[in-house]
Amino acid sequence: MTLAEAAQRCGPELFELARRHRFPEPEASSGGTEFYSWREIAAWLTRAGHDVPEEPRDLLIADRALRLADVLEGADVPPGTLRSLGLPRIQCSGR
Repeated sequence: MTLAEAAQRCGPELFELARRHRFPEPEASSGGTEFYSWREIAAWLTRAGHDVPEEPRDLLIADRALRLADVLEGADVPPGTLRSLGLPRIQCSGR
């Protein structure tokens, strides 16, 4: 998520908080846009004593799907296992 998207959830003061020491670094960037992990921002806010809005279910599902895709990349997963999970057969190492 972008910092602007996170600020929509937390309030505009997040932009000021993001300038503070040890705020999470962006996870990635594309075309000049930086992307942050909501999980990292929420953990930082909690440690700093700020309220953290509840994570919407769709964001939780998307986060888990991205983590699964990351784990599967380059993994030697049998096609039957992928099918049983309802996932398309992807090119894995050694297959």
